[in-house]
Amino acid sequence: MTTADTAIELTALQWNVMVGGIDGDNEGRRVSQVAFLESHPQLDLLWIMEGTGWHEGCRIHEVEDATDLTALPRVTSRIGDQVNHSIMFYNAEKLTPLGKPGELARGAFHHGTVRAAFDVDGTPLLALGTHLAYANPEARLAESHYLADYGGPFPGWPQDKVLLMDANAPDDNDPELRDWSRVPRYLWHRYRKRLPDGSWGGWDRDARRLLLDSGWRDPQNYVREQREATVGYWYDNEKVPLRLDQILVTGPRIEVVDYRTLKPETPDLTKLADHLPVRLGIRLHRDPHPPQSSGLS
Repeated sequence: MTTADTAIELTALQWNVMVGGIDGDNEGRRVSQVAFLESHPQLDLLWIMEGTGWHEGCRIHEVEDATDLTALPRVTSRIGDQVNHSIMFYNAEKLTPLGKPGELARGAFHHGTVRAAFDVDGTPLLALGTHLAYANPEARLAESHYLADYGGPFPGWPQDKVLLMDANAPDDNDPELRDWSRVPRYLWHRYRKRLPDGSWGGWDRDARRLLLDSGWRDPQNYVREQREATVGYWYDNEKVPLRLDQILVTGPRIEVVDYRTLKPETPDLTKLADHLPVRLGIRLHRDPHPPQSSGLS
């Protein structure tokens, strides 16, 4: 039982599992991914991206069984062969769906976005899961406008919100590159700003900055230890460490208590996918919580 002044602790995890953890006929990575999720302490929200092929067989049910979570209806990338899915799972012991969870702005996102409102022991919470466009900064910015709407009070939706995403662009803690030869020229269009005169600028962070300017907050501001990069170890042509995978929060009742990139030595998650998982811990208060001070000050 909780009392009026007691917050509920929630843990969220997101992971881009790379083509479903399936390599041709080999499902070894997927099996190991499920085993890791099963061994992880109890989660309340799980956002899986690139669950490619998970509509077949019992793959989604295997994750439900391993984590004691319930899957929401998947969203499917509108570009491609209709087998690339993103799935949100939730802890039905603590979170009760409010209304019917669904897809936000269907057709507006390359990969699709889940929008789900929950009752958490009397306190409403909105969870959004997205996977922003990978090859076009302008497309990422266009997609982020739909998410920016939720940076503050939005009629009909909870004030307190969590946004889980592969942003496909660096966050503010990724430094500018002095030597762009570290990134192949043919990949610059994914990550760099294109200036009005046709020259190249630095990292494109426009989508992220729109979200932050709209009221979303970076949990990194409230924890002392800076989290590790989530990519940069898998592909020979993408060796720059970056924090492409990000979580944002907003609302007066959310207190951030933990935010980290998971990189254990056992199992070695760098062998299971080209992205590392990111975990967020929050306290959801019944009443508005005093603003947090920076954990990095």
